[in-house]
Parts: sequence; structure tokens; C-alpha cells
Amino acid sequence: MFFVQNMMYHHSITMYDSSFNLVSTISDKITPAQFGYKKIKGSLNGSPVESAATKDGKYVWASNYFMSGEGFSNPGCDTCFGKNYDSSFVYKINTYTHTIENIVKVGSVPKYLAITPDQKKLLVSNWSSGDVSIIDLSTEKEIKRISTGPAPRGIACDSASTFAYIAVMGSSKILKMNLSTYETETLVSGVMNPRHLCIEKNYLYASLNGEQAICRINLADGRMNKLNVGKAPRSMVLSPLYHKLFVDCYNDSKIAVIDLAAFKLETNIKTNSYPIGICLNNNNKQIWVTCYTGNIEIFAAQDSKEKGTESLAIAPVKIKKKTDSLAIQPRKNIAVVTSITSIEKPVEPKEQAKGYIVLGSFKVTENAIGLKKTLLQKGITIELVNTNKGFTYCAYRVKENKEDSEKEITRLEALTGIKGWYSSLQL
Repeated sequence: MFFVQNMMYHHSITMYDSSFNLVSTISDKITPAQFGYKKIKGSLNGSPVESAATKDGKYVWASNYFMSGEGFSNPGCDTCFGKNYDSSFVYKINTYTHTIENIVKVGSVPKYLAITPDQKKLLVSNWSSGDVSIIDLSTEKEIKRISTGPAPRGIACDSASTFAYIAVMGSSKILKMNLSTYETETLVSGVMNPRHLCIEKNYLYASLNGEQAICRINLADGRMNKLNVGKAPRSMVLSPLYHKLFVDCYNDSKIAVIDLAAFKLETNIKTNSYPIGICLNNNNKQIWVTCYTGNIEIFAAQDSKEKGTESLAIAPVKIKKKTDSLAIQPRKNIAVVTSITSIEKPVEPKEQAKGYIVLGSFKVTENAIGLKKTLLQKGITIELVNTNKGFTYCAYRVKENKEDSEKEITRLEALTGIKGWYSSLQL
């Protein structure tokens, strides 16, 4: 099973099988009182962002970027740091019944989750509150919260479940935490915006979002090597089968394939815009990649038939099967699953509106999505509109012409502090 966290854009988690069939759509709506949180009234919506599965595959734990509902009026965000933002929850999801079986309160803007190899603890990095929640999986209670500094992200644990390593993306360091005493120390410093971590035996790998590089740290002696891979490296996944590391390069729209034996860039795989999530289907030798533009691409690794070569051939999967629940749209021989939506895709202008009041213009779609989320919290619903100049507008649709929209522009400025401008449909 493959789990896609659709955040606040769709308030759901979608499950797919290895044949690309939609198995289930799980709503992120919960009633906390049903899980023992009696002081929280009514129901809440989450915003699922990451997940981690138990070793037996029976459960998946999912983090929620923030909660929305009564009593949750001060959510954190990607640029919000401090202890005063709303707490959030992680969900325990039964992969057989497709239901949320339990919830646990954690810090503000929980992102990455890691289950220790001995299956005893769940670690959650809380971005805005700058700490890591430690959850005892036998009681399913938070037993400790460890301060890390601003914006902790990736977590990796050694095979003995003795130490956890934490990438503090708002800093230039990676921490080492003792899983018995919860004491922390700096493993390495001088790495710019470490984001995602992978561990293999005595080596820890980190994507350095601010350096266009990854690094490899020898845990036995602390030596570190860096390798340039592409712009804005984000999520990574290790393939023990091929002894490779696959790295999403967000601003280059590619996956960098790293030969771990030689620690060198072997090849690049072109993807849709803004690849952000990545995982492997080892049985079928497939690479599943989620893109922030709203789809998943699936590539298959093919063993080379040439003797003496160590390179790995990787090709797009040609998906022929169509079902009522899954729409397939080929693009230049690349199979794109268009209905698996991890974010909201910008729409084209609709003719029934006369124009828009533009409240923001962005080259990077992710930034436009961030503003949309902020405005939604103020009760203002906007659209993301593609322009013919490569920008994404945060646009408030109006029926008035330019002259008649001045009052609405003034009203929106009073609510948001943003001075908008009128634009016709010819964007």
C-alpha cells in the first residue's frame, strides 16, 4: 500500500495499491473527545503531511501540519517559530480497516515521523515549536518533548534503536540523541538547512536544502563528505537492493541517483515540476514520486544486461490499466497518475468571472499555496491562477470591472494588510 498525505488542500489521506488502484480515501476529520481529549469540543480537521508505517504494516502513523476547528485559532506555519502556536495531533491509522484508531497530541506543525527499529517509540519533529515528541508505542502517549532549535525536520534511527539523528533545518547542525536518556549533542555543524536523513549501517546521509548538495557522515569517526546533486534537494530514499540513494531535487524537477559505493552522482531522472515525496516499491523495483504540482510519477528500475556495467537503467512505467477510481494521462511516455493529488494544482481562468483582485504573485507555486492557506484562515477564499508569464497569482475572483473593484480592493487590504490590484482574465 502507498499512502498519500493531501494536507489541508484536500483534508484526506489516499491509499493506493501496487497496481495503481485507489483503495481508500481517509478523511482527516476527528472528534478528539472520542479519543480521551474531553476538553476539546466538537470536531477538528487535520492536514496530513507525512507518515510512517509499523514494521508489520498493520498501522501507519500520520502527522498533521495543523488542526482547524474550535479552540485552534493560532496555527503555526513554515515561517512561524516559537512555543505559542497551536499544538497538533498525529493519527494512528489501521491499514486493514482504513480508520483512525487513536490520536496523540504533539507540538506545533509536526512534520517528519520515525518509528524506532525495535518498534517501541515514535519520534515526531515539531517544526514551529522547535522540538521532537517522543511517543511510547506501548501506551501511545507522549512521554517526552526534546528541544532542538528552530525547524527540526528529518529523523533517522540506528539499527539498535540506541540513537536518533535529527536534522535541524532552521540551523546548520544535525543532532544526535540518546534514546534512553534523551540527551542530545551536535553530531555535525556547518551544513546549511539539513532536511532529510537516511541511515545505512555506519553512514548517515543528509539532504542539504540550502547547499544544492547531500552529505555522508561516517558515524564511526565523524568524517563528512559532500556531493553536489541539484537545486533544493529534499526527500531521499535508500535502495539496499541496488545500493543507491534517490534524491528529490525540488527546483531542478529531477531525481538524482547516487551510487553509494563510489559516492558519486550516477544519473538524473527528469520528473514533473517540484518533486517532493519519494518511496520505493522494492518488489516491483519501482520509484514512486509525488510532485507539488499535483501528481505522482512512477518509474521502474531495470537491471542492465551489459556485463561489466554498474549503472542502473531507470524508465517510466507505462500504465495501461484504467479504472473508475484512477485516471491515467500519459505525458511523453511518462506515466502520470493525475488523480492522486498531494496538493492543489493551479487552475486556468474561468470565463464566467470578469476579473481578479490579485493578492500575490509567485514564481514558486509552493509560496502561492502558503499565502492561500494564510488567507483561508482569515476567511478569504482565493484561487491559484496560472499566468502566461510563468507566475502563479493568488487571485480573488470578482464580477466587477477595474473601476468597480476599488472598494473591494480597499476592503481586502483592511482584512489582510495586502494591497491588491485588479487583473482581467488575460493573465
